[in-house]
Amino acid sequence: MKFRSLHVDVSKDSYNYNEEDDEDILGIIDYGIKVHIKNKSYSIDPLDPSNPMVFGIGPFAGGIVIGSHRIVFIFKSPVSMGIHVSELGGAGFAFFRTGLDGVVIEGKSKDPSIITIYSGDKGDYVKIEHIKEEELNNIYNNYEGYKGTRALTQYIILKDKENIIKNRARVIVVGPSAFKTRFAGIFSYVLDEHNAKITSVSDSASRGGGGTVLAKGHNVVGIVVGGTLRRNNPNLGNIKIMNEISQNIYKKQYMPTLLDKTVKYRFDPNMKTGGTFGVNYVHYKELVPYLGYNNIYYSRGVRLILHDKIIENYWKPFQENVFDGGKLTDASKNCGEPCSVSCKKIYKGTKIDYEPAHGVGPISGIITMDESANLVNLLDDLGLDAIEAGHLISWIFDLIDKGLLNPEEVGLDDYPVFDPERLSKETSIKNANLARKLIEYIVFDENNKILKIISERGLRAAAKEFDDIYKERVSKIGIKYEDLLVYAPFGKEGYMTPNYYWSPGVLAPMYVLGKYWTDYSPSFKEPEDYASLSLKRAIFEYIVANAGFCRFHRGWAEELMSYMYKEMLNVNKDLYSHGLKMYKMIADYQLRSGAEPEYWESKKVMDIVASLAAETGITGWEDTMYHREKLKNWWERFYNKLNQELNK
Repeated sequence: MKFRSLHVDVSKDSYNYNEEDDEDILGIIDYGIKVHIKNKSYSIDPLDPSNPMVFGIGPFAGGIVIGSHRIVFIFKSPVSMGIHVSELGGAGFAFFRTGLDGVVIEGKSKDPSIITIYSGDKGDYVKIEHIKEEELNNIYNNYEGYKGTRALTQYIILKDKENIIKNRARVIVVGPSAFKTRFAGIFSYVLDEHNAKITSVSDSASRGGGGTVLAKGHNVVGIVVGGTLRRNNPNLGNIKIMNEISQNIYKKQYMPTLLDKTVKYRFDPNMKTGGTFGVNYVHYKELVPYLGYNNIYYSRGVRLILHDKIIENYWKPFQENVFDGGKLTDASKNCGEPCSVSCKKIYKGTKIDYEPAHGVGPISGIITMDESANLVNLLDDLGLDAIEAGHLISWIFDLIDKGLLNPEEVGLDDYPVFDPERLSKETSIKNANLARKLIEYIVFDENNKILKIISERGLRAAAKEFDDIYKERVSKIGIKYEDLLVYAPFGKEGYMTPNYYWSPGVLAPMYVLGKYWTDYSPSFKEPEDYASLSLKRAIFEYIVANAGFCRFHRGWAEELMSYMYKEMLNVNKDLYSHGLKMYKMIADYQLRSGAEPEYWESKKVMDIVASLAAETGITGWEDTMYHREKLKNWWERFYNKLNQELNK
């Protein structure tokens, strides 16, 4: 496999192409890890201009294989302080026509820059344009009726609309939050291919602060990719190969297999709903985390009552609008590639996925769908990681509720409602209004001391600083600020807030968290068993992401992938062994960065794990809520087993 990359130095407005044939590069993450190790980025600050931003696609993009068109970003994270991977759905369908496999951005532009990359029969086209900071801020504030990321997207479109349409390009941007916080994402909107109009479907590579790396590290605010090239491997377009592989494994052809394995994300006729939002609330029920994870402390009866409120006020309006009460409608869209799963669910013009909506939904005491959808739009406009934003909002609400902060100290004029019994439509609207203020203040209020510490230093460091600033409150109430924050610590400074699942796996000592590279089921197991299971899940997730696949296709792709590499790419490798080797390289990188997993610091995190042990009734662990030494023993045994597996 040959890997063709473009290296851009925005400090010099220069670029060069590179082509290499490396048997250890089977996909874009492999290449990203190689670049980072070569550049020794583990020894520098994540926002240093020499910290490369690597992004690209997998080797199957551009063919008939559905779900293989994600753009994957690999960077040293200003959140975890280690290497991180984040994916952007569908945009690889434009990227593959550049003729590239990957792009590396280094250096820092003097003025905000926009990189355009096209390729066609007449050759390659790369352009680096600059705009003044004042003009950028004016665009973010309002451009053609849009704000934030949408405004910048529209600005880029109107500057080069004819070529964007001709090259079927995708515009990738960061929002204003990328210059103000450590946890901004990278955003892209699906464009109407006929007139380049922004549609209601967005996607983002949000976790880990990749948008902050682009903006603060490189002063890059926009990337345009597209072209007219096609990949020259005829096997990628040969449906017979996929049918034969699928027939051998699943005893049916490729498309029936794909549709069967992705039913949850499209529409499940048995549940009469679909997508992560539609399914998760009815599947996990009272095991969904609500109110800053405080429902772990409630009895099952109270959790069920709370769940019923959420179903009635939150899930049902979505269900009635998107699925017309229980049938598949045209409110299901795809992410920009012609994918039959159509996992993007559009509620009144807003794309709703479980975790972004949940962050400005039930985790923050917001249980009315319209308010949540409006806040999702706000987060997209600002370019913020919605999962991180949800943890931030719910943490501040919880701090106010417990008396560790006063509302006016964070610019609020009222108290949020964080009591499950008082939660209602009315209090939900009130919480949504307070959440909107917090989101806007965290990006735009330079004078609020509390929020500025959070935005500049991140949640973990902020919590520890608040312990010192308000030590009298800590002493009086008996709770530290980090005790109410849900996060896994990495090294001295790094951390990662988890995806919204009540599971030890999302907080366990894995080398990459904030993704699904772990077991995230609501279960509890012996630490050695859980470590082996989580590592296995991480390796399979790595294999899928490395090949540029959407994880919603993992149900069939994991089984077929090795055969696809062999029959379509003539690469005969043990993919699991390869993934294990690469994960070990990530682990080594994290250790060199000083971003290795550390034992939990937050009481609530310990309680999340201990309460699930009690909930599942695993013999020997059900009383860990009252025996912290058992929890530490579980963590240490998990971590030791993980490292034993990696060092075999």
